Amino acid sequence: MRLTYNQLHVHGDNIVECERALLMIVDALPFETIAIEFQGDSITCPSYLIYCDGRHTLAVTFYPGFGRWDHDILASLQERGGVLREAADVIVTGVEDGYEHPIFAVEFCGALPAGNQAWQRSGRAYSFGAVKIPYFYISELGGYELDGQRRRKAARMPNPAVPFSYLSFSLERDTPVFPIFVTSPGADETSRATFLSEFADTEVSEMIFALLHGKDIKEISKKLQRKVLSFVMKRGDAGRGSETLSGAQWEQAFNSIDQGGNITSFLLNHVKQSWSKTAYIDALTDNAKNLMALGSELGVGLTSTKLPMCLLDREKRQEFLRHVQAIYPNLSHEFIGWMSRSQPLAICWVMGFKPRGDDARPDRGLPPLTRMLIGSDHDMLTVVYGPAPVSTWAALESNPRDLANRNGLWEAILETTDALLIESATDSVTRKGFVGEHWHRNLPTSTPSAFFVTPRPTRFSENDVDTAIHLLLSRVMNDEFFEGMCNPPGGDWSGVSLLTPDHQLELRWLSLPRVSGADTKRPDHVFQIISATKADIILSIESKETPQTLEQGIGPRLTRYIENLVRSPASIERQLTAKGWAHSDREFNLSEYRFASAGAFLATERAKIIDAVNRSETDLVFSVGFSHSGERCKMEIFVCSEIGNEIAGMIERNSSASSNYEFVVTSVV
Repeated sequence: MRLTYNQLHVHGDNIVECERALLMIVDALPFETIAIEFQGDSITCPSYLIYCDGRHTLAVTFYPGFGRWDHDILASLQERGGVLREAADVIVTGVEDGYEHPIFAVEFCGALPAGNQAWQRSGRAYSFGAVKIPYFYISELGGYELDGQRRRKAARMPNPAVPFSYLSFSLERDTPVFPIFVTSPGADETSRATFLSEFADTEVSEMIFALLHGKDIKEISKKLQRKVLSFVMKRGDAGRGSETLSGAQWEQAFNSIDQGGNITSFLLNHVKQSWSKTAYIDALTDNAKNLMALGSELGVGLTSTKLPMCLLDREKRQEFLRHVQAIYPNLSHEFIGWMSRSQPLAICWVMGFKPRGDDARPDRGLPPLTRMLIGSDHDMLTVVYGPAPVSTWAALESNPRDLANRNGLWEAILETTDALLIESATDSVTRKGFVGEHWHRNLPTSTPSAFFVTPRPTRFSENDVDTAIHLLLSRVMNDEFFEGMCNPPGGDWSGVSLLTPDHQLELRWLSLPRVSGADTKRPDHVFQIISATKADIILSIESKETPQTLEQGIGPRLTRYIENLVRSPASIERQLTAKGWAHSDREFNLSEYRFASAGAFLATERAKIIDAVNRSETDLVFSVGFSHSGERCKMEIFVCSEIGNEIAGMIERNSSASSNYEFVVTSVV
């Protein structure tokens, strides 16, 4: 069975996302026996050989960390028409005749996809679908939030409009852009049973297999469509009152779009929901309140009575314009002319900015969500009412393209909307109404160019520190090291695993506190070091790019974070060799373990390294250097305590396992 490509590149946010993609690829290969061999030929760009039924079939190379290679893959996507600088967690490309060809992209979501977080990544789906690159949003279902005492709260789910937007967008673009629902490790039997028919682990493997083989994907796309639609319908029927469409109405909306219609016409003709918008910011102006009241009076909900999106039919659009002209008598002729168009109007309401002027990051997904729902041929107005920094408005007037290039929120707004209306407490300079010609005028044309990314970073970063630590302790070392967490830049802190003293059970704590206390610090790595003669060591590591950024006294704070976490019962557990998880209330006995801490950073001037070692109050410190190519790693381990010396000794004993690592141990005890 021949693959289209025998060499794949996985471009990812970090080493963990790259490894997740590798496992997805392996799961998609329908062979009786599959072996993965870590090559160890490069530390910064690790590679693997996949042997299927005893034959070498596929070579896979990782590129952890976007924007630091001799070619920017995201720039290539923009050349192809990807309008937003949104990177997925991973982009998988196939190599043929010395060039790379994008095959698919994946976003991994271990967090609960509820509230405005549910649409935070909509811009990524929009951008990849725009260039016809299949995009899969892996979303875990059935998990639970935890309260301040780490007790389970009710399960949270996304508004059905969000997964439905993927369906409507994928139909319009004729490209698979789907949320893929998989079972959350923290799901109980009830939630597993509830969403059994929506889980799509098998189907996404079939899709990836088809993409790797260049096979027709129409049938598997239909399977995934039905999975997503089934989830949307269940969420619609489970909704509170009439805040969203019923399951039957969602199905009718899908059928309308599938038959060449659009959701705007369907809603205006068949489901006219009331709509209201309430904003909870002190900086809300009277004019903004009046605009929202107008939207509530004249508009209907764009699939929901509460989401910040509404629809106006042709007549209500003209009435809305008359009121807007009364509020803003100096609107441009271009804006008035556009608003006078005789077709329905979708309005997206974007606060966009917090009271201090910094971006409300989830809002950058709201305009793409709206556009994905209504399609590319329908008019869309975005109302921005948050207190953006004063400098924003002059930039919007004079150079909107530069504003978009500097700010991801404005890029998402300008690339997806047809017209803008500004009503902000900080705006005293704009003409309030803008149409797309203002920011699309004189845009340079770009021609897609062939590319190949050399597996050698142009600069080293914290990503390389994390990759070197991860590969050393989870791949090169023997079974003395169990990896409980790896959270490089872009990670999600989805959980920490530890083994029971007899090493038979894996306990896992989910929904880690994202905000550390004053006396604690969430680590970037957690390893359990197995000792044959003493209690196991739980090692927490903080990684940084430079020694200067390693915080003073970080060691005790790292240890306290883990100690505090495991004082609560584990969330889930499983046999070490098993795949499935079960809920757990098992207590963790701290007295049966020893705790240690470490810092890690890129090697630099000796004085700065020694200063960081002395300030950190850790048990050991890893100073990580690389050869020019990034293939080899020289690691100096500074030992600061007796337990640190024990850990360094275990690493040294296993150092011959890889020729790519060179170790120097320096005692500062």
